[in-house]
Formats: sequence, structure tokens, C-alpha cells
Amino acid sequence: MWLIKGFGFLLLLFTLVYFFVTNSGQSVDINVIGKSFLGISIYWVVVVSYLLGFATSFVLAALREFRFHRDISRLKKDATAKDQEIADLRTLPLRQENPTSKEDTGE
Repeated sequence: MWLIKGFGFLLLLFTLVYFFVTNSGQSVDINVIGKSFLGISIYWVVVVSYLLGFATSFVLAALREFRFHRDISRLKKDATAKDQEIADLRTLPLRQENPTSKEDTGE
């Protein structure tokens, strides 16, 4: 599996290098929230877009990870409470039946 991942990474890396080399002279005009950026190299557009996507994915993954840890902690506390309840039930004394019941006297 690691071989396939490594090959995919290298393929992506070579594709990006080829893209940057062939478009090194290209520039674009960007309009973001009413502010204009003129003559920005396409290289910087791709790099900044990549970094924004990475940062967004990282934040979302971190939030999910924190939620999972919170759920795991809650479940561990529940399991501990249930284990304690089971231990308490095991140590309860057995109820003794009333020896003067109707079954014992034969009535």
C-alpha cells in the first residue's frame, strides 16, 4: 500500500512541477471581497489555494478528533460506572426466604 501512495505522491509532485514550469510566465488578476490584486503569478495563486485548503482540512480534522476524544472519555466514564454497578450487585447479600412460607409447611 505504501508503494501505491508513494507513486501517487510522486505523480502529483511531477504534475505540479510541470504545471509551474509551463505556466511560470502567466499572471492573473484576482478580485477577492471587493479588493483587486493585479498581475499575481499563477504560481502564488496555486500555492496560497493549497495552503488555505490544507489549513481548512487541518482545522476540521482537529475538531473531529477533539469530538472523538470527548466521546471516548464519556464512554469510558459510563463503562467505569457500569463496572462499579456490576461489582456492587455481585457483593449484595442474597435474600433469604421466610422459612414459614406456605411452601415449607405443606399447605
